[in-house]
Amino acid sequence: MMTERNIEFAIIGAAKSASTWLHLALRQHPAIYMPGTESAFFEDPFYDPKDLSPLRTIVAEAPSNTQIGIKCPNYLCSRECAPRLAHHLPEIRMIAILRNPIDRAISQYYHLIRSGRLPVAPADAAFQTYLRGEFDPPFAKKLILDFGNYGAGLQVYRQHFSADRLLVLTDIELSADRQEVFRRACRFLGVSDDFMPATIALPRNQGVYFTPILSAIQRLNSIGFTFDPRLGTERIRPGVLPSFARRLAIMTSRASALLRHFVHDQEPAVSAEVRAKLLEHYRSDVKLLEVLTGLDLQQWTQLHLPVRG
Repeated sequence: MMTERNIEFAIIGAAKSASTWLHLALRQHPAIYMPGTESAFFEDPFYDPKDLSPLRTIVAEAPSNTQIGIKCPNYLCSRECAPRLAHHLPEIRMIAILRNPIDRAISQYYHLIRSGRLPVAPADAAFQTYLRGEFDPPFAKKLILDFGNYGAGLQVYRQHFSADRLLVLTDIELSADRQEVFRRACRFLGVSDDFMPATIALPRNQGVYFTPILSAIQRLNSIGFTFDPRLGTERIRPGVLPSFARRLAIMTSRASALLRHFVHDQEPAVSAEVRAKLLEHYRSDVKLLEVLTGLDLQQWTQLHLPVRG
């Protein structure tokens, strides 16, 4: 335990799976406090179990009479995070919102290109290479493929927490009724589900796939951030120029989202053949997730083309 007042819940996954949407929605609830940024304490490669100052800062900033939560979507599939959370916050409640792992992997691939951590290359060719077990740089294996192994990640959490400590939501539920997904999260956390955020709409996918714009955003982000070539982690560069580059990268990304209405062939080019191979790659893990949660994930085990937008 940390202090008299602890962090009470965490959004632990998954990356590129609407965890930001849930974070923004829950932050608006008057009975909840969450920092605006992600809290990477439990996945920090320099994690120090004796230095809890990052967590204490979050607690100190929280208004009284609010539940304190954090978000870091990498926690679910990072094996070191479950025991660390259990050690420091044994009573914590966790929420994982999950997306079809194939769509998540493709989205993550383009995110890493935009951030400058991967070269601009066709997704189809890159995934053919990954599925042969070839990863350059090495962190692509974890961030792109392994972060979609939700069943394996959840299995580790079950070794440290009882099943009732973790709520699992999916894109299937989200597409059917996002308001009910939000209400379920509220009920799980023990706060009123009568409250509804000012906006409950999912943010439009601002993924950038048009190569010239993708290259420009990558160059801007390489000015705005530094990257660890071993781990694939990013850190903000200090200074006026890096700050300007980060802002310009965001503006360019949003402009590209508008361009997608007119330049449709910039959508991610992943062939049916590669999607089928990715489906086989994830099939056993999806089955494991069904066993662990009782969810019906048949939609994830059917080959389909991604929906535009």
